[in-house]
Amino acid sequence: MKKDPSPSEKKAAFDSFRDDLQDSVSQGIDDHESKMTKMGFMFLGIFVGVIAIAALLP
Repeated sequence: MKKDPSPSEKKAAFDSFRDDLQDSVSQGIDDHESKMTKMGFMFLGIFVGVIAIAALLP
């Protein structure tokens, strides 16, 4: 025999799921932005290094 959850239990479960999902998405976005910023600075450093080497070579 199966007991169906009450509407308030369903609402609480969905609210909890949505909160957890929102937290996970926010953390994922922050991690992604952090990684992209690091990659941007790395690319900028490589670019400036190549330009500096090209300027110093005859």
